[in-house]
Amino acid sequence: MLKLGCAKRFTLPGKPSMLRGYASRNQLSTGIEDPIEVGVLAIAAAGGDTVLCITADLIGIPLEYCNRLYALLEEKFAIPAERVWLCSSHTHFAPGFDGYFISSREGALPYGEYAEDAEYFEYWSRQMLDAAATALHSLEEVTLESVTVEVPGIAFNRRTRKKSDGKVQMSYTYPEHPEDFLLHPYDSRMYAWRFSTVHGPKAILACYGCHPVTSYRDAYAISADYPWYFKQAVERLYGCPGFFLLGAAGDVVPMLRGNSDRLQDKCPVNPRAAIGEVMATTLRLNELAFRKIDCPKLSSTVIEVPVTLRQEYDFAQAEQNYRRAEAGNCTPEELYWRREAWLCCRKYPAESSTLPLRLLQLGDQVLTGMPFEVLSGIALRLREAVPNAVLVSITGGYQGYLPLQEEFPLGGYEVSLGGTDFSPGTGDRFLQAAIDGSSRL
Repeated sequence: MLKLGCAKRFTLPGKPSMLRGYASRNQLSTGIEDPIEVGVLAIAAAGGDTVLCITADLIGIPLEYCNRLYALLEEKFAIPAERVWLCSSHTHFAPGFDGYFISSREGALPYGEYAEDAEYFEYWSRQMLDAAATALHSLEEVTLESVTVEVPGIAFNRRTRKKSDGKVQMSYTYPEHPEDFLLHPYDSRMYAWRFSTVHGPKAILACYGCHPVTSYRDAYAISADYPWYFKQAVERLYGCPGFFLLGAAGDVVPMLRGNSDRLQDKCPVNPRAAIGEVMATTLRLNELAFRKIDCPKLSSTVIEVPVTLRQEYDFAQAEQNYRRAEAGNCTPEELYWRREAWLCCRKYPAESSTLPLRLLQLGDQVLTGMPFEVLSGIALRLREAVPNAVLVSITGGYQGYLPLQEEFPLGGYEVSLGGTDFSPGTGDRFLQAAIDGSSRL
């Protein structure tokens, strides 16, 4: 038997803030379209350990900030880092903690580097700790059910390949002439777990892989994007809170996004609301497909996977290379990736290190949490090798994109300098570690 407690807290900053997710932004937020929040699921096995699954409406929490949050949680609740899952939804319309760089010389904010938002980190941490305390104090026995359903037709893989030469041409919106392209596959499955007491559902946790970049009216307004509408629809349809995990969404975007005239002419609805409603309603319509899991298992572990920064970054000379590029007449593209290399190398103590892969056995499934925007190929290969494995992106860190080595020769943003900071083969190592670790549980 499992026990579950859950809670949520709003995390709106209360001031204009730099929203994270688009490097071209050059001004602070202008308002609020939808709330953002932090959610906590405290899950305990009978007579065993407690796991905290924390869901955040953030672009991602870099590893250094995860470590600070782990320390706060262990100090207050005596729950060690290996039993804490910090998962970000990856909305592109929320503030962040870490510093940022304004690359435009013509925006509202001056060109250059800006410090971390320590005030927001402190506030967000308090909200997280408060939610965790409430979740831990509301533990009660629950039954666990799970379901896996297809949710096609609301997203596509933006790494479209031209039929003429087979190379990737990034389609950030659905191409006007899709017949000219080969569309990469993606994982269109939604995975969900329902925790119920004798009185009915207490919480629903779902995982789906699609970039929360839908937007609607204002790209500078705060929003949790479609996950907010999914959670609201769950509450309306089930009478309990919903929680969201991001699947393999590194190369997957909504079919409808943005506020362009083309979009408004073809489909004058709020696409964020529509996606969230489709997801929650799909769960409701698959009510008979939920499976009760008898004697559910719960365990959490961490595997450290070796990683190496890209050779082009020139770890020892990264800052000097950037300063020379900034002072010279290099192309904007070279200046961008030289800056990214310098900023990246500042994060790591050495050219080679390790990053965490987290494994959570929940019932008869294994959640594999990776600290990246994971591309679809990794999730599909993982599921083929370990059918009961579920990939969760941007968990326990946020360290850029994670492609397989085979994606690099095809080109595209996710494999570019600045898109991924790590050498080709990193995604393959994480995939193999996930296969090996999941198979052992």
